[in-house]
Amino acid sequence: MELGLKNKSVIVTAASGGLGFSVAKCFAAEGANVTVSGRNPDRLDEAVSVLEGCGSGTVKGVICDVTSPEQSINLVERVAKECGLDIIVANSAGADTAPFVEMSDEMWRAAAETKVFAQIRLAREAFKIMRDSGAGGRILFMAGTHGRQPHAHAITAGFSNAALQNVSKALAEDGGPHNILCNAVNPGPFATERMVYLAEEKARDDEISVEEATAILTQETVLKRYGDPDELAAFVVFLASDKATYITGASFDIDGGQVKAL
Repeated sequence: MELGLKNKSVIVTAASGGLGFSVAKCFAAEGANVTVSGRNPDRLDEAVSVLEGCGSGTVKGVICDVTSPEQSINLVERVAKECGLDIIVANSAGADTAPFVEMSDEMWRAAAETKVFAQIRLAREAFKIMRDSGAGGRILFMAGTHGRQPHAHAITAGFSNAALQNVSKALAEDGGPHNILCNAVNPGPFATERMVYLAEEKARDDEISVEEATAILTQETVLKRYGDPDELAAFVVFLASDKATYITGASFDIDGGQVKAL
């Protein structure tokens, strides 16, 4: 299937590893011109070297801590100036968590800064550029299923993800007249470092082993397994493609059937 992504300019943040890297790899394979960001220079260089061999488009790496307003704004403006901007996948690290009574005000603020404000800021800068260009574009928020199915062991994730899902829905209304499509993607349990962390937190809270916690998290899905990051990436790339021009204001659970709510 031809997705119409060849030579499109794409930003994927927090993409030196994990889900962001897999998303960037899938865009690169479709011939898009991909800019990836990350905080660690060595990891980012390694990611770029792999991505350069995936497709016919260009690949650039930009050091960027998305919790920094200056760095985030500079990233989006730089890419737009050099090659335009068609698509942004606003991705950021998950927030730290702890038992509710141990969560200080500062931990809650940090959760908001790490995920909510980071992605909103990226979306805001991209939206202005896409609107002013008159060409439209795609803004994808990487939220998560805990925003729809809360868990005590991932309480900051639920808080952050629910906020992003709400903002994405509202921004779709603002973007409609400009052909800027906005959607939220909600990853469930995927085989990444993040799930190792959440399993460790659950094990501590429930006083069980990490292996037992991992088994419980796996069993929460209908498919009884963690997802492969490439399974998520394929959907994200489709959502940004010419085959998804009537999809906006939506929130998609990519979770192996983890979320039970309608």
